[in-house]
Amino acid sequence: MLHTWGHSEEMIRLTIRGRLTLWFAAVFAGTGAAMLAVLYLLVRREFFTASQAVITNLTDRTTLPSIGIVNQATTQPVNTIEVATSVARSDALRAIVIETGGVFAALAAASLALCWLVAGRALGPIRQITDTAATLSHHTIDARIALHGPRDEVHTLADAFDAMLDRLARAFHGQREFVANASHELRTPLTIIRTAAEMALFRPTRTEREYRQALHTVATAAARSDAMLTSLLQLAQTQRGAARRPLDLAAVAATAAANWPADAPPIHRHLAPAPGTGDPVQLELLLRNLLDNAARYNVAGGAVWLSTGHAPDGSWLWVENTGHAMDPADVPALLHPFQRGEGRSAGSAGAGLGLAIVDAVVYAHGAVRTLSPRAGGGLSVTVTLPAG
Repeated sequence: MLHTWGHSEEMIRLTIRGRLTLWFAAVFAGTGAAMLAVLYLLVRREFFTASQAVITNLTDRTTLPSIGIVNQATTQPVNTIEVATSVARSDALRAIVIETGGVFAALAAASLALCWLVAGRALGPIRQITDTAATLSHHTIDARIALHGPRDEVHTLADAFDAMLDRLARAFHGQREFVANASHELRTPLTIIRTAAEMALFRPTRTEREYRQALHTVATAAARSDAMLTSLLQLAQTQRGAARRPLDLAAVAATAAANWPADAPPIHRHLAPAPGTGDPVQLELLLRNLLDNAARYNVAGGAVWLSTGHAPDGSWLWVENTGHAMDPADVPALLHPFQRGEGRSAGSAGAGLGLAIVDAVVYAHGAVRTLSPRAGGGLSVTVTLPAG
């Protein structure tokens, strides 16, 4: 029984256009009824006042002002006139009620039709937004409303919807590109492993040196796959958001640089206090990726600089390294997954996700990052956590 009632309630639920029509019509009917009621009272008052004045005037004429004697001959006609006036007044008021009621009914019906048309025209942009949303899919994500007309609330809603679709389209395209690049990057070490194994098994007998070489190739490719998967996992974890708490970027930087490789370029540290709020695990991951990139894509005889500090707009950390000369136009692409610039070849040990992870951590913390080529070659990266 309850299920049947719920189903019938859904069946009689009105659309927005229907509700607007009823609301507009109700407002019109209420104001129209109030206006007609006031008009009726005013007409009724004027009828009573006018008829009473006529009767009073006739009565005064039948009275002798000098001696105060009533003319009996004219009393009967006065009563007759009073009765006739009352009957005529009642008939006139009844006719006014009937005629105004008819006019009101006609206007109410016309208002329903007009309100239906006006509501439909007003909700036309909403229908356009609904139709666009209903046809969207991952194949038609480039569809837009592109609403024309006055800059009202509906136009603002349509623009906000289009802006959201732009962001979703970029996200979908980026996801497709990421999946394609990840598949390509993961296929490369698997191809190397398969080729090395097939070559080792191609002939019945091989020397120990040849087997060792094949196993070394397999181990190297497997290590590269493991590094790639680890980086992908880290990237996924950083995109979930950050658990923030008070910390000091100087302490985070000291922890990240604690195990600096002995064979890496020398690192010059200047770690001034840099209080802030953030996720220490993610920020340490950010710093380790920056330092790993600075060491991996350096040059012989190069160096790395690591600094932290505090400014009115927030605390900052700075990593700079020597390296190959870079075109400033190529720097933004380094933040994309699997993108490598000069000195960042596909065959390098890196997974090509270091700066993408850095960008994800920066976004999760609402921070600001700046990348710029270093004069003489290399890269300079600054990350600023917002104050408070």
